[in-house]
Amino acid sequence: MLREYEPPTPEILRWVAHHVHRRARVRSVAPLPGGITADMDRVSVDSPGGLMDVVLRRWPGDDWAEGLVTREAAALAAVRGCGVPAPQLIAMDENGAETGVRCTLTTALAGQPDLTPADMQSWLGQLATVQAAIHAVPEHPHIRWDGWYDDSAPLDWLVDRGLRDAAREAASGPLVAEKVLVHGDYQHFNVLWCDGRFSGIVDWPNAATGNRGSDVGHCRLNLAVLFDTRTAGDYLVTYERAAGVRVDRRADLRALLCFDLGWQRFIPRQVGGRAPLDLAGMPDRVAAAIRDALDTID
Repeated sequence: MLREYEPPTPEILRWVAHHVHRRARVRSVAPLPGGITADMDRVSVDSPGGLMDVVLRRWPGDDWAEGLVTREAAALAAVRGCGVPAPQLIAMDENGAETGVRCTLTTALAGQPDLTPADMQSWLGQLATVQAAIHAVPEHPHIRWDGWYDDSAPLDWLVDRGLRDAAREAASGPLVAEKVLVHGDYQHFNVLWCDGRFSGIVDWPNAATGNRGSDVGHCRLNLAVLFDTRTAGDYLVTYERAAGVRVDRRADLRALLCFDLGWQRFIPRQVGGRAPLDLAGMPDRVAAAIRDALDTID
């Protein structure tokens, strides 16, 4: 759901300041780029301890967002102390009782998304290493998630009917019975970098217990969309090397099949002019990734 940005109300900003320190006050608010389903702001707060930046995420008026606040809170608690560079939760308003809107408040991490990496192999290696670390976290949220795949989706964007039918058939089999912590939206728009080094992974409201292949496949889909099929393929190899585990190829395929032409509308907002973007070539790149994925299913 692509939404228009709404600035935080004075009531929400008072809530932010209060949870930083009882004598704090908001100095400035800057919208963060790329938000699709929620509004995000970097808020600078002046307190007795000095100036502090925090991140406010809000889901204004969206009933479908019920439960996302607690999922993010549970995930951030699970990864803390596990070597995963994630924000720390400061406060949350689960149902909008305090602020009028569902929201979370977290610490701000250093860095920015890097959508034009100078060293692609190093970039992919670090991306895969952190995703493997997430999947190794011992405590998981109770919610089960095995990807966004819908077997009733028409797949009309796949013009090769033979490929479409073969992919549907391959995706219809059972998944590996696996339970790991999955981020739920692990991809380059949610990763921060400083001077070529991975500095943080944000956007945790879709975290759950699931199949690592769904999580890896979602990342690969995003790589194919923005870059190319080869990069998506290299990521699978790099991840398996980092994790020391073979990814469930059926779960990976299902994630790739979650593409549709709506991605051509929202990806430009996520990119925000920070990287070259070939919208017309998206379907062909993803189709090629699906064809490659089919070749690896047992």
